[in-house]
Amino acid sequence: MAVKKRGKGWLISIYLGRDETTGKKEYHYETFYVPTKSLALQRESELKRLLKKKVGPNTKISTVGELLAYWHSTLAELGKVQERTLEVYAWHIRRLQPVVGHLTLYDLTAFAVQEALKGHFLDVSSRTRKNLYATLRTALRRGYSWGLLPYDVTSGIIIPEVEVQEKPVADFEQLKTLLEVIKEYKHHLIVRLLIVTGMRLGEVLGLRWSDINFDTGEIRIIKTVDSRNRKVKDRPKTKNSRRKIILDTETLYYLRELKQKQQTNNKIISFDKEERLIFIADDGRPMRHRAVELTLKRALKKAGMEEMGIHSIRHSVLSILNDFGIPLADIIALSGHAQIASLEPYIHMTKTGLNLLDSMANAKSQTK
Repeated sequence: MAVKKRGKGWLISIYLGRDETTGKKEYHYETFYVPTKSLALQRESELKRLLKKKVGPNTKISTVGELLAYWHSTLAELGKVQERTLEVYAWHIRRLQPVVGHLTLYDLTAFAVQEALKGHFLDVSSRTRKNLYATLRTALRRGYSWGLLPYDVTSGIIIPEVEVQEKPVADFEQLKTLLEVIKEYKHHLIVRLLIVTGMRLGEVLGLRWSDINFDTGEIRIIKTVDSRNRKVKDRPKTKNSRRKIILDTETLYYLRELKQKQQTNNKIISFDKEERLIFIADDGRPMRHRAVELTLKRALKKAGMEEMGIHSIRHSVLSILNDFGIPLADIIALSGHAQIASLEPYIHMTKTGLNLLDSMANAKSQTK
C-alpha cells in the first residue's frame, strides 16, 4: 500500500494479491483529490476496508499466525529439517502467535511487526529472544516468496543482540585429571569419548559396534542420536559431520571390554549384534542425556573443576588443539565442523581426525 503525491491529488495503490493464472501482482489504484496527505491516508484506510474481501492472495492464509503454522507444516512434510529443529520451531511459533499472529499479511509492514514485538520475550535469554525473531523473519521471507506478502518486510525488522557469555573451558591437564577421575563412574566411557575425540554427545550415543574397526583403531560417525528424545537418526548433524576418527589404545581397550561384557550378558535383543548401539540404557533404548550429564557433573566436582556442560568439553578439546598449533585442517577433520570453507577442498579426501591424547603426544614430541 502506498500514498504518493500526483499532480493536485494523491495516488493511492492497494495490493490485491496475485492473479490466479499468471501469478502477477494486482493492485487497485485511485487518484484522490484532497489538499493534505492525512485526508488521503484516511481514504486509503476506507478503501482497504471496502476491498478487504478482495485484498490478499487467493488463499486461506491471511495472517502471520496462519503463515507460521503453514510454514512449519511444510517443513515437517518435506523433511527439510531435523525433528529436534522442528520442535524448536514449534515452540517459537507458540510464543510468537499471541504477539504477532493477528497481523494481516496484505498490509504488513516492518514497522507493524517491530511494534508488535516491542517489550516481549524479555523472560528468556538473549540468545532465545534472537532465535524467536529469526524464526519469524524466516517464515515471513518464505511467505513473501510464496506471494502471500506484497513486500519483503524482513529487511526492516531489527534483530536483538545476543549477550555473549564466556563458557568455562578446561585445559589439557584438567582433562587428563578428569579422564582418571571418570573411570570410577558407570558411564565413564561415554565421557571419555567426549574428551578424547571432541565428538558431540549425539554422535557418541549414535555409535554402533559396526562403526568401530578394532584393527585400524578407527571409528566412523555416520549416525547420531537425539539424546533428549532418545531417538536414532540416520544421518549426522551436517554432511561435514560424517567422518572418521582414530582412537587411542586405552579407549579401544575399554571398548573391547564393554563389547565382551555385552556379549556375555546378552541383555540386548538385536537381529544383528554389530548394528546395535554401543551405549544403551537398561530399557534397551539410547542412553539418557541426563544420565551422562549427571556423571559429568559428579566427576567434575570430584576433580575439583568448575562445573561445565557437555558441549563445553567439546569446546575445550578444540581450543586446546588450536592453542597447541594443531593444523586447522586436522581440527576440522576431528570435529566435523563446516567452517573455514577455504580449507574444505584440502581435507575432504583425508577426513580422518586424530584423537586428543595422540595429537597432544605428537605435538609435544615435535617440540623436543
